[in-house]
Amino acid sequence: MSSPTLDPIRHAASLISPNAPDALERRIKQDVFASIGRIKPDAVAGVDFDTHVMSGTFFETLSPPLQGIAIARTEGVLAFYNRVGWRPGFLDAPLATCVPDSGLEPLTQRYHARTLHDLAYVHPKHFVKLLGKVDAAALWETLKRFSSEPLN
Repeated sequence: MSSPTLDPIRHAASLISPNAPDALERRIKQDVFASIGRIKPDAVAGVDFDTHVMSGTFFETLSPPLQGIAIARTEGVLAFYNRVGWRPGFLDAPLATCVPDSGLEPLTQRYHARTLHDLAYVHPKHFVKLLGKVDAAALWETLKRFSSEPLN
C-alpha cells in the first residue's frame, strides 16, 4: 500500500501553526493560486479551488516553473514566520499595523501586499531597499512584538 503524497504547503502550515494550520494553509494556497493566475491565467481557468487546490492536486499538475512559484512562496512564509513568530492575526492585520508610512505605498503597489502576512512574500533584502537599514530593522522588531502580543 502506498502512502499518500505529502502536501508541502499543508506541511509548512503545520510547522508554523501546529495546533491550527487550516487558516494558514488556505491563505498560502489562495496566494499561490492568485500568483499563478496572474502569470498564466490558463493554468487556473476552470479549477475548483476547494477540490483541486486545497487537496494539493492542482500543484502536482503544474509545470516545474509554476511549481517553483508555489515552492518559493511557501519557503518565504516559512522563513518569515521563523524570523518573527506566528500569530493568526498576521493573516488579517493591515500593513499599517506595523509598517511605517514610507513603506505602505511601495509594498502595496509593487508587492500587492494588503496584510502583514503578505510581507512573508517579500524578500528581506527588499525591506532594506524600500525602507533603509534602520527602518527595516525596526519593522522586524515591530513584527516580532506583534507576534508575541497576547491574543484577546
